[in-house]
Amino acid sequence: MGIDVYVLDFLLRTRRSPLGQTLWLGRQGFHIGHDQAPAAQRVLALHAPGTPLAAIAGTTGYAESLFAWLGASAVTAMDHSAYEGAALLHDLNQPVPTYLHGRFDCIFDGGTIEHVFNVPAALANVHAMLRPGGLFLSVNAANNQLGHGFYQFSPELMWRVFSREAGYEVEAMYLMDLAGLPTPRVLTDPEVLGRRDEIGPTAGPTYLMVAARKTANAALAAVQQSDYARTWLAAGAGG
Repeated sequence: MGIDVYVLDFLLRTRRSPLGQTLWLGRQGFHIGHDQAPAAQRVLALHAPGTPLAAIAGTTGYAESLFAWLGASAVTAMDHSAYEGAALLHDLNQPVPTYLHGRFDCIFDGGTIEHVFNVPAALANVHAMLRPGGLFLSVNAANNQLGHGFYQFSPELMWRVFSREAGYEVEAMYLMDLAGLPTPRVLTDPEVLGRRDEIGPTAGPTYLMVAARKTANAALAAVQQSDYARTWLAAGAGG
């Protein structure tokens, strides 16, 4: 888990303001080595002209320097194990303690929830720990990474979980092919489209990237796929 050139592009595209008190789900490595450095410098030139890669890379192999540059006032890593130096030890399959509720301005999931068995519990923990006005940033497998984690995610899931009814505004959602320079594909909510968005196969490994702003402390409830919900509503109205 961590930062490659594609995740760097996502973080720079979606930054609006300093991140504030930031929680990482898993300690996030900085994985931009010599092979990705030229592409990363081009990404920086596009989104942050004049910034050298060395200014954000740090020297530890982890991404604290990048997040400090992005305006994180503090970074805390949560993990099931202390083996990578996480300060908060917690199993995301279980509810987080109440002292963590509403504590963070930003929560970054750089490829952790795909490894958690109880995804609804993990997402409920994100919801609990994020302050109103806070930002959830997520990068997980979408396609062609079978066997990497427990799950690969559909955009529809994230649109429904982070809906306005749940107290969120999705600021950006992308599919990102992991080949060449970052070229994110902007996604549209199937509920807005009025139909299922059948994306189908992708050319290679693909990330699903989500930036969702918490606007209210609404209840996070079970969700239904939008096209089914629309069909059921129409059938009920017609009956």
